[in-house]
Amino acid sequence: MNLIIIQILNGVQFSMLVFLLAVGLTLIFGLMNILNLAHGAFFTMGAYFGLVVAKATGSFWFALVAGSALPFLLGFTLQYFVLQPLAERGRSTHLDLALLTFGLLFATAGAVEYIYGSAFYSISPPDFLKGRFHFFGIDYPLYRLFIIFVGVLVAVALVLIIDRTLVGATLRAGVDNREMVTALGININVVFGLVFGLGSALAGLAGVVAAPVMSIYSNMGIGIVVTTFVVVVVGGLGNLRGSFYASLIVGMTDTLSQAFFPEAELFAVYALLIAVMIFRPQGLFASAGRVA
Repeated sequence: MNLIIIQILNGVQFSMLVFLLAVGLTLIFGLMNILNLAHGAFFTMGAYFGLVVAKATGSFWFALVAGSALPFLLGFTLQYFVLQPLAERGRSTHLDLALLTFGLLFATAGAVEYIYGSAFYSISPPDFLKGRFHFFGIDYPLYRLFIIFVGVLVAVALVLIIDRTLVGATLRAGVDNREMVTALGININVVFGLVFGLGSALAGLAGVVAAPVMSIYSNMGIGIVVTTFVVVVVGGLGNLRGSFYASLIVGMTDTLSQAFFPEAELFAVYALLIAVMIFRPQGLFASAGRVA
């Protein structure tokens, strides 16, 4: 029984980590209709920049802030100065921009490996998160509970921002009627750039948060971004709440298959994806609509 509870907690922890990546991708697609295949690159950038800051300062919290800040700046720059001008010139957001961001993903992995080599790194968590929490006869790492807390906190914050604030209303209005928002004097390109930056910052945040439990290495963004896209498809393209529920489904499927059906580990998540694409191609939670 204890083993089952531990594996369920591991599944929730992995789900929240995947959610931090998937929700950024969902925001970008839901608000700007851009399938950003470079999302894994920001995950990698955040992890490595967090590693540099952690080594320089000895602080996990500085690493967490820095690992989010750099992807935010790079994401805003990419959207505002590269992707948006291409879209305005009539380039296809689903082909040309997807290919561009896909190339950026592999270029980032190659650049990181050239600079840091193929070694594996890690970031040490704060001392008070290195212990274990004892409950119901189970000792569970505090840091893994911290990951769950961060994922839930981000989910609640984003729902409140998108649904309950003026900023969220402006974003939704910009998607529904771009010309009207522009006529009101709002620079919608800046708004969309900030949203893209926020999605990239969440990917960078995930990179630093994952570092103490997963190794930092050059191809880390390529591997996990596949799982992230499965979450986005299962949850429904552009559906914020759907990405949260889908993260739990995909994360639990991946973790429990590894623990109890290791022979099915390599295809369990993809079998789930195939089933969803056959029986509900719009996603399990698409009825809620897109973020905006």
